[in-house]
Amino acid sequence: MRNDWRLLPVAVAVWGSSLIATSGWEPGAQAVFALLAGLGLVALLCVRAGRGWAAVVVLVVVVTALTAGVRVWQRNHSAVAEVAADRAAGTAEVRLTSEPLRRAEVVVASADLLSLRARSREVTTSVPVVLFATGDVGEALLRAEPGAVHPARVRLAPAEPDDPAAALLSVRELGARIEAPGPLQALANAMRAGLREAVSHSPPDQAALVPSLVVGDTSRVNDRMRQDFRATGLTHLMAVSGANLSLLVGVLVPTVRVIGVRGWWVRGCAVAGVGFFILVCGQEPSVLRAAAMGLVALASIGSGRGRRSIRALCLAVAVLIWLDPWLSRSVGFALSVAACAGIVLLGPRFRDALLRWCPRWVAEAVAVSLAAQLATQPIVTAISEQVSVVAVATNVLAAPFVGPTTVLGLLAAVLSPLGAVATVPGWVAGWCSQPIVWIASAGAALPSATWEWSSSLLGVALVALASAAVAVVLVRLLRSPWGGVAFAVILVVASAVRPVPLGWPGEWSVAFCDVGQGDATAIRAGPDAAMLVDAGPEPGPTLACLDSLGVDRLPLLVLTHYHADHVGGAEEVIRRFRPGLILVREGPVPPWLAEAAGRAGGRVRSAIEGERIALGEAQWVSVSVPSAPVASDPEGEGSAENDASVVGVATSGGVRVLLAGDAEPAGQREALRSARAAGLPLAVDVLKLPHHGSARQEPRFFEASAARMAVASAGEDNDYGHPAKAALDLATGLGMSVARTDTQGTIALGRRGDSLTIAPIVRPR
Repeated sequence: MRNDWRLLPVAVAVWGSSLIATSGWEPGAQAVFALLAGLGLVALLCVRAGRGWAAVVVLVVVVTALTAGVRVWQRNHSAVAEVAADRAAGTAEVRLTSEPLRRAEVVVASADLLSLRARSREVTTSVPVVLFATGDVGEALLRAEPGAVHPARVRLAPAEPDDPAAALLSVRELGARIEAPGPLQALANAMRAGLREAVSHSPPDQAALVPSLVVGDTSRVNDRMRQDFRATGLTHLMAVSGANLSLLVGVLVPTVRVIGVRGWWVRGCAVAGVGFFILVCGQEPSVLRAAAMGLVALASIGSGRGRRSIRALCLAVAVLIWLDPWLSRSVGFALSVAACAGIVLLGPRFRDALLRWCPRWVAEAVAVSLAAQLATQPIVTAISEQVSVVAVATNVLAAPFVGPTTVLGLLAAVLSPLGAVATVPGWVAGWCSQPIVWIASAGAALPSATWEWSSSLLGVALVALASAAVAVVLVRLLRSPWGGVAFAVILVVASAVRPVPLGWPGEWSVAFCDVGQGDATAIRAGPDAAMLVDAGPEPGPTLACLDSLGVDRLPLLVLTHYHADHVGGAEEVIRRFRPGLILVREGPVPPWLAEAAGRAGGRVRSAIEGERIALGEAQWVSVSVPSAPVASDPEGEGSAENDASVVGVATSGGVRVLLAGDAEPAGQREALRSARAAGLPLAVDVLKLPHHGSARQEPRFFEASAARMAVASAGEDNDYGHPAKAALDLATGLGMSVARTDTQGTIALGRRGDSLTIAPIVRPR
């Protein structure tokens, strides 16, 4: 049956006009008039040419742009936005609309602002805002229930022009609840808490994963599991999604059929399952959107009515974006739509191919997962600059376990008021989820679980073409079990063999990894070995850099200090590479580092000034090893923590590099003093600009390095202005050439005769 694409232009028109309306652009009255006149003329010409459907699309653009534009203008010019523009402090009453989440040291929650008193103004309203809190206030916010109303002392800040929130509220004090959640929200809160309790006696990974799969509660998910799921393309399982709902109902419907339910009663059970899904997950907009997308996908995979499903998908997209124009800018929504489209278009074909040799419930679960993964890969690549080679395989392998886990988890939530009774389905749900944990862990451990890929238009287009080609081939391969085996073998080979880009990295000696706003420097110690100085702000980019360099062994890890942009990726690096020795500054070792090293069988100790550690082709010399500052602020930007950075000189392949962490002028002067006292020369080929090239530098430190090249490791468009013009001018004034990871990507250096060679990976634009 041919698909009905007639509503596609309407959906595209609504999406495109909403995207423009929410961009922050505010045209003047003359521009609006001219635009409307032009569109009206186009509509008239379409009617006269007998193309009425084109005229309808133009009218949809006009109506959507006007309604979305009015809503955006009202938000940007509201009393709350005006107070936020002044960054005023005041008191407010807020109703939480989502469960608070911890992000690093900050707790974040969505809320509706009900009233505000600030700058002698009193505002009664109901607009969406985002709450931020840290410390004890953050802990109090973390305990707040969705749906509850709390008084708060806040400081406002303006939201981004394209943000659906009217303002950002930094919560300084959160008062006791003054209004309880409504009956439905209270029931949902109780079920979510009951689900957590029902799986609390399961192993930690299961207790973390089941609530995540069922209701999107990731509060117990650790960094290791998060990274494994990201590397294997399974992260979507931890969020409420239409594909998850499809898998849930895909298990529920066959189950009720087995026990004798027939006819419309089956549809009633499916609707009831969706209702429970919405109730337990919460009546948040994202949940309702997932339910809408899931129902469209379910209609296709369950009934095979692709013609109606495409029409329903286009209608759902148009209506949802018209109701909430900011959805047009949501990556999550784009992924949901792409997954749903994949399930509608490819799901029935994959299912029919698989039905030739496997049970229906397996065929439908695998078809949904496979179709969604292929359809969403181009978007994932565009936002992550990666292609997960194992994602297709891991999603196919995990799919049969997602539905049972979700159904049993929901059952545990429903039975939670009965106390211990809920622990039975909760325990079984935990063991149904355990294979997913094993699959993610095994997939992430493969040498080539993810490939670095360009996020440019050409790069994404190539991924889209490759996904389409794979889909066409799979329809034929999956018709027999031997075809499935052949596909699996291809994936295993691709995952086990690490691709090396042509010409990269060549004969490298030192590589400054592009990890965003942070530091990670690899020193070549052999064909497959390196030392690593700092581990970046998060593990993904650091691991990807080491993979691209061909590093399989990491005998030495040096952590210059404990700021998050230098150690955020350390735990995962330690878990994967198991370095035998980890050097740190003097003073107490953070518990997380001691535990990670202990699990990996490594040793953590303080560096010793003047010591030399030789490992294969590489050598590390500790120049300055400060003690921990009295008032350390490992998560902040304090100068005391920066000046406690270990300073050292690394050498490999005849290239010497001076690495000083985040040392500021005082720390750099201390390194000069220590070098003189120990008789250590600081003259090198390359100076990594301290503190990402901040403006605060000691000229004598730069002079002592006598470097020919300076490298700034900083994030693109970072908020700190790194590298600062003053630091760059200081380096160039001393005759150094400058390389930057924020504009050039990862920079690999080698030596050819008396010259340094540089092989940057240019960041895709």
